[in-house]
Amino acid sequence: MTLSEHAGSVSSTATGTILPRGFFLATGLLYILALGLHRLAWRLAIPSALPILALALVVNWLHHGLHVVSHGQVETLHTTSLALLLFYAGLNTDLDRIRGRLSLALALPTIGILFSGLLLGLLLWALGHIGLPFLPRAGLAAPLPLGVAMLTATCLLPTDGSANEELTHQWGHHAPKNVQPVLAFEAALGSATAILCFGLVVTLFLGFQHGGQGDFRLGAVQELPSSLLELVRHLLAGLAAGLLVGLLANRLIPLLVSHSEHLLILAVSVAFVAYAMGNLLGGGGLISVYIAGLVLANRPQTRGPFGHAGLRHVLLPFNTTAEFTMLLLLGLLVNPGVMVQMLPLGMVLGLLLELLVRPLVVLGLGGAPRGQRLERLLIAAGGLRGAVPLALSLALLEQVPRLRDVHPLEAVDLATQMQALVAVAVITSLVLKGVVLPRLLQRWVSPEPPPAEAA
Repeated sequence: MTLSEHAGSVSSTATGTILPRGFFLATGLLYILALGLHRLAWRLAIPSALPILALALVVNWLHHGLHVVSHGQVETLHTTSLALLLFYAGLNTDLDRIRGRLSLALALPTIGILFSGLLLGLLLWALGHIGLPFLPRAGLAAPLPLGVAMLTATCLLPTDGSANEELTHQWGHHAPKNVQPVLAFEAALGSATAILCFGLVVTLFLGFQHGGQGDFRLGAVQELPSSLLELVRHLLAGLAAGLLVGLLANRLIPLLVSHSEHLLILAVSVAFVAYAMGNLLGGGGLISVYIAGLVLANRPQTRGPFGHAGLRHVLLPFNTTAEFTMLLLLGLLVNPGVMVQMLPLGMVLGLLLELLVRPLVVLGLGGAPRGQRLERLLIAAGGLRGAVPLALSLALLEQVPRLRDVHPLEAVDLATQMQALVAVAVITSLVLKGVVLPRLLQRWVSPEPPPAEAA
């Protein structure tokens, strides 16, 4: 590097840091605006993810996104935020809260997610081949490979705990009491399940990089057992590390914590240690973080303000910050022009997910008993998508080029399109279920007004 190049690189960074100039100012203003929009959304009774994502998209369109921020800096923000989201999701996976609907609450984020992913992936694959009546091949340059369709559908599987909490708040106290705990449990456990499904799809559709087309398919099949074994090792490493760190943290809380600020320090430290231990044992860092939170929630050694309820309370601001970060990151990273291109397919995919796949799964897992019809209706109307699907979509840029039947020259463009597709589908979900359906369901949820008394 020449002296002039070095001087240019120094002048382009903030004093005393390796971050771009203006980074702290822009970041501070974005979070302040996001907080203001969050408050406005609460007053308007709409999901706060919508205006925050819109803010990031507007800034992206005006200033061309995060072109001055390195891939490593983006990946650090992404990984840290996702780890905190999963740790908080683990803390929210409280079995005591869903005793009344245990079978449904367990089935939705496990069997339900698998069925949803399979059905949605096949629908997306069909749309990528047949296209829409007004748009051949749904705007794609080539037929969509099955593996890419399945992986993209997997990104849309997890629901968002905060968005669903805002939705149930709109319904008020007139909704059946089991609805909110079931939706919260689904969002918590479903996040971990979706990450496992993401890894499974990558494993099943992993390409083979040697030989011709015939060798490509044969090699992929031959490597499948070893790839599945690696995935199992990844899962077991995360389970073991999360269980170990969670049990140890339970023992440390009564020994080290005497004030709420101590609990916050310990909670964040446990999340980071769990992630590091999972990676150290075999790469299961995100699963490890979730399992550690799960153990803390369901095997507490301490009750009261320093138990798992206290942990959720002190970590709530971190969880909210992580959600803001994921929404802003995706909005700043996605290509607005590609989003416009993917708008028809993304809207159709979002509508299919929420109006076809979701009701089929909810009603298919046990039907709708007479006394639970309103409850099942509201659970089907819930399940909003938000920060976690957007976080998973960031991994598409890395994983799509590795999949079978993806041409190397088209891989980056295809991954960018799928990332934009997820963003459009998430926005469609938020608008449909967070704005439109609550107004339509209001008369079923709200009680009838009492009859006027005779004068």
